[in-house]
Amino acid sequence: MINRFFIFLFFIIFLDIKSEKNLSFTPKVSIITSIYKGEIFIEHFLQEITKQTIFNQCELILINANSPENEEKIIKPYLKKYKNIIYKKLKKRVTIYSAWNEAIRLASGRYLTNANVDDRLEYTCYETYVKTLDKYKSVDLVYSDGYQTNIINTAFAPNPRIGTISKPEFSKMYLRYNCLPSFNPMWRKKLHNKFGLFNENFTIVGDWEFWIRIARNDVKFKKVPGFYGLAYHNPMGLSTNGQTMDLLAKEKLLVRTMHKDFFY
Repeated sequence: MINRFFIFLFFIIFLDIKSEKNLSFTPKVSIITSIYKGEIFIEHFLQEITKQTIFNQCELILINANSPENEEKIIKPYLKKYKNIIYKKLKKRVTIYSAWNEAIRLASGRYLTNANVDDRLEYTCYETYVKTLDKYKSVDLVYSDGYQTNIINTAFAPNPRIGTISKPEFSKMYLRYNCLPSFNPMWRKKLHNKFGLFNENFTIVGDWEFWIRIARNDVKFKKVPGFYGLAYHNPMGLSTNGQTMDLLAKEKLLVRTMHKDFFY
């Protein structure tokens, strides 16, 4: 009788485990986000990113780079509401590229995209990008045009815009002088298996260096028609803050030195 009971109990437990595995969430897209001194942005960012039309096919990986602010308090209710949000706070301050790499190691999606806490997206952005990557198997990275605003925490539309961010069709020539694809690309995760992660020694131009690294190996980029991103012109941003201009120039020179044959 006892043996029968344990066999029955094992059978029930096995069924429960199997059921949980069947219901486990396998995301198509991993959204990677670095957080540092982003308390003013994080509530609106989470409100907006979760409105993506295929958010239920995504996982949002939030890496707190040991921010001194109270983002965690704002994030916690979202962790309870959305099972596809992953949050990790690091023990020390790191560069944005170290935070991205940490997120990539945790990522289980086929596609990756970075989402900045001060930028916003058109609600079908990820759906459109995924459809493009699914359709064009030889393309490994997609991007689009965007708008620019100087108003904090405004949704993609309607919004007060101060200009557009128009990007050309991809060319290696243009990449030599500009960080194409700019602020909201989506790319295949497998690229990192082949070409490595972002270079954590950079503070500002690590994404540019990685795009150059893969472009040198003839990875295909594709521009998606339409405007899908809204970039906040943050006066304190790393690439816009006047105090970091010297560092920006030094890092750009280092990239040109590292990839000398790409530039000359």
